[in-house]
Amino acid sequence: MVYTAEHHWSVSSLQQSAAQRQPETDNPMMNTSFKFILAKVPTMTYFCQRVNVPSLNLEGVEQPTRFGTRLYVAGDAYNYEDLSVDFLVDENMKNWLEIYDWLRSCANLKDTKEFEGKEQHTTDGELLILNSAYKPIKSIAFNNIIPTSIGAIQFDSTTSETEPITSSATFKFSSYEIKSISS
Repeated sequence: MVYTAEHHWSVSSLQQSAAQRQPETDNPMMNTSFKFILAKVPTMTYFCQRVNVPSLNLEGVEQPTRFGTRLYVAGDAYNYEDLSVDFLVDENMKNWLEIYDWLRSCANLKDTKEFEGKEQHTTDGELLILNSAYKPIKSIAFNNIIPTSIGAIQFDSTTSETEPITSSATFKFSSYEIKSISS
């Protein structure tokens, strides 16, 4: 290897990069510091217990070589994991029924009266990430959300303590965008 000026490291550049590596905050993100808002299911916000930020997967394309090794290059498609939400079911079942009715409207189950137009099937949602002072710092905006499943409601008379009933819902969406919220 030939020595060039670009391989030269000075003390000031090392010190500068060390200062640049320091975090802006030493507060970790907390799993309870969030607020999930789903436009079509407004009662979900208060009762939401758990929500995920879906993973993003890029499809790799195998590039053939004549040397017997496999090389992979970035593909032209990526996939999002499903959006999963766990929530407490309110005693009137309003939040569960909102998702249930929405899901039923996406397919013609009985007759044409139940079917709604395509534009009625999707909604947008937002996951707000809160800082340690419970102020929003990031917004994750989900586009074109559509329900794919709603979890069962499980009643159980064998437990000795009364526990709230929880359920889950799974959604597909076209994309999400993460933005910083200035304070």
